[in-house]
Amino acid sequence: FKKYKKVILLIISIVFIISTILAFYHFGIEQDFFEESLVCKTTNLSETLNKEQLLEELKQKSVSCKYVSFKILGFSLATINTIFSFLLSVIFMRLFINYGKN
Repeated sequence: FKKYKKVILLIISIVFIISTILAFYHFGIEQDFFEESLVCKTTNLSETLNKEQLLEELKQKSVSCKYVSFKILGFSLATINTIFSFLLSVIFMRLFINYGKN
């Protein structure tokens, strides 16, 4: 694994950069920076379902992506994920850049 250490650091850095982008997108939806995706929005159910299916869908409780149901110390999990992913991406990117300099 030692000969692939620099490549592994690069891959981990890229993973956390992508995680930061996705977490910031979710944070942006919660804060109304971005529109909710189609997965989060309720579509016009009358066009896609018959009466029985429509009644069944209306019985189920739908959850929006912008409403936070759980917080830790006043921060949503998307906010915490954004912060930690950003910090870890910076740490691993610095490790990748400084690899072999010492």
